[in-house]
Amino acid sequence: MDFTGIYENEKFYKHKNIRWLDLHELQGVYGYCSQEARRTIEAKISNLSPEGIHFIDSGNFHYVSEFWIEKMKHDFILVVFDHHSDMMQPLFDDILSCGSWILNSLENNKYLKKVILIGIDEKQVSLIKRQDQVLYLTDDDLENREVWKKVDDLLRQYPLYISIDKDVLSQNVIQTDWDQGSMQLMEFKILLAYLFKNSQTIGIDICGECANEVGQLNEIKEDDAFNEKILSFLKKEED
Repeated sequence: MDFTGIYENEKFYKHKNIRWLDLHELQGVYGYCSQEARRTIEAKISNLSPEGIHFIDSGNFHYVSEFWIEKMKHDFILVVFDHHSDMMQPLFDDILSCGSWILNSLENNKYLKKVILIGIDEKQVSLIKRQDQVLYLTDDDLENREVWKKVDDLLRQYPLYISIDKDVLSQNVIQTDWDQGSMQLMEFKILLAYLFKNSQTIGIDICGECANEVGQLNEIKEDDAFNEKILSFLKKEED
């Protein structure tokens, strides 16, 4: 899902079985999604399954995850790797944003049974709404055994959908255009492998590309290399 043109400067997807969605011309999509833009995006993915891996550009478009999980017509849990809660109350009820999509999904998706937030900033914890439906592990809390016991119980009960924002990772791993967490690449891979091993994963989406600007060519190359690593890792886990 190419909103900014950044994927045209990357090559990780070449020679792969892909479906390219060009969303360059859409208005009302950067950070917030207008009702008109929402209808257009949902129409473009109407014949596509939530299964598979969806690359959805920058973190400013993380709200697209909601459109993918709306396609799930059975009970599931949502695992989100993100440095932010994405549970801000929107200024206007009819406006969806990259900072409110999880809250919106909890309020409107009857099949979504629980959200697990991994790598959230401690400062973001106070923003979590509907806490009875949310489990979270902060940057400094990834080894909390009590929370992982609860996660284990959920993984045994429901299939899951995984949404990844690269801003959960340390800046020495990747550069995004949002403030970032401290998770290292090996930690990230271990957690993903654990989820795959212990539950049925329906689909995955990945956002967090850097800004598509000439002055960030090195960051774009790093994004490209990271995306290739993740694709290879996911393929290995699938096998």
